[in-house]
Amino acid sequence: MSDPIADIMLIVYEVAGISLSDTKRLMVEGRLGTRLRQLGCGLEAYVLLVRKDPKELTILLDLLTTNYTAWRREPGHFVDFERRVLPAVAQAHIKANRARPRLRVWCAAAATGEEPWTIALSLLRAIPDIVRWDVAVLATDISTRALARARAGQYDARRVEALPPADRDLALEQVEPGSPVLFSVKPALRALVHFARLNLMEYWPIRGPFDCIFCRNVMIYFDHPTQERLVNRMAGLLAKGGTLYVGHSESLSAIKHPLRSIGPATYVA
Repeated sequence: MSDPIADIMLIVYEVAGISLSDTKRLMVEGRLGTRLRQLGCGLEAYVLLVRKDPKELTILLDLLTTNYTAWRREPGHFVDFERRVLPAVAQAHIKANRARPRLRVWCAAAATGEEPWTIALSLLRAIPDIVRWDVAVLATDISTRALARARAGQYDARRVEALPPADRDLALEQVEPGSPVLFSVKPALRALVHFARLNLMEYWPIRGPFDCIFCRNVMIYFDHPTQERLVNRMAGLLAKGGTLYVGHSESLSAIKHPLRSIGPATYVA
């Protein structure tokens, strides 16, 4: 007897590494309901469609990925980034007698954009002469829908209320008055961040090395073998002394990797 929900969950695991347990069956059914009604088909037919149509597979992944994030989420990482990582990068370039300090950061699970925009905000806060730096922040995600919102860079008042007024003034400007009140990311931040779609389970057209990788609150959806492969791939892209930040609920103690823990959910190559 066929089990189309199990088939869908297997496809998502094989393609995106996301491990959905049986407790998520109702969630899967609920998120697919509207799409099935739009297409006028049942689950069995939808499984066949997803297996042969790459565009529909992308839509499926958009529907079943969780894209929650927030400005300055897990703020200790941004404090560490500003106070330890950035001064160390600057000092290394002074010792190397380079005219322009070079910094490369990868945000590997950008979701709707608040995390990479917070990284850019941290850069503006910590580096007054940032125009003298060669800086690039790569922000990737598997969800095309989430990336569209990230690129737009517009958030309602509720989504930005956690930002202190000084940070809000540095990062955001209010869109023309209307309802609801919207804030848009300022050009100074937009100039630092490049968005791209990337499936972490597939080939990465990325060379590195990165001074810092943020891969936070995505590995909770992966099983241990997938986590281990991912962390080791990322470790290979870190510069010497580079930093990997993971989510606070994502301990790497159960997997083999070459990184050294230096603080909560903070690892150094």
